[in-house]
Amino acid sequence: KGTLRSVVSALRRIVAAARNGVDDVFRELDATLRGLCEEIEAVTVWKAEPAGGHRCVFASGIRYERYRGCVLDGLEARKTLHPSDRTGVCIALGDQTVLYLALARPVELKPLFDCCEIVEPALAVAYDRAEDRIRATYDGLTGLLTPRAFRTALAQLIRAIERTRGVPRLALLFIDTDRFKEWNDRLGHAAGDALLRKLAEMLRAQVCGPDDLVARNGGDEFCLVWADCEKSTAIERAEALRSTIAAAFADEAIAITASIGVAAFPVDGSGAEDLLEAADARMYGAKRAGRNRISWE
Repeated sequence: KGTLRSVVSALRRIVAAARNGVDDVFRELDATLRGLCEEIEAVTVWKAEPAGGHRCVFASGIRYERYRGCVLDGLEARKTLHPSDRTGVCIALGDQTVLYLALARPVELKPLFDCCEIVEPALAVAYDRAEDRIRATYDGLTGLLTPRAFRTALAQLIRAIERTRGVPRLALLFIDTDRFKEWNDRLGHAAGDALLRKLAEMLRAQVCGPDDLVARNGGDEFCLVWADCEKSTAIERAEALRSTIAAAFADEAIAITASIGVAAFPVDGSGAEDLLEAADARMYGAKRAGRNRISWE
């Protein structure tokens, strides 16, 4: 009865871990399985890759930790995993995930299978939650940050900059696609989506450091943040970006360009919302002045 109670308690912890993330589920599963069977040498979890094979997404056991992140063409333990283990067993955790247990000797497998059967729905919940977080963070069309995730990241970045020594500096570009509606209406929504993806790639290419941010603000508007950049440098980079976009679409039936507003922290605003409002207003000023230009004051 004591063993049963401990297993039930462990499984409750696994279900609770699903609220925190996939890795927490794997860690609780690892602890539970080892509690059930002391002959387990290693626990590894492999997730099917879209291009084929399986990627190791969890590994415990000193001889197996090196597999984390590796992709193998199948799970043939006798060829790919550690040769010193006496036996191994694969257990499916849903359609896309496989658990591989390395064992010091053959053991009774039913308790392990029963445990994994109960874990499977918890893992499905964890995967769903992870996908929800990805959808909330990244725009489905361009892969850039969503407006909400961008504003959160920008506010956190400004707070981090304020805590560092030296002169705080950061630059924000608010970018609007000129003539996007005309492009979309004449060429169709598929062409419009392709245009937005191309612009997103062009903006990604502008990233200079690990703290820089690129976001789709909605529709055909984008934001770009350089985390360590003087305003004068940001203006030069913005002009170069404007020129690059204009040249990329100069030979198209509709010449796509960009109107860009530039704002810098702390000279143009003391927080994320102040900077966004300043850069947005300047972007609209650039459009009113004739489009295909930048504005910074």
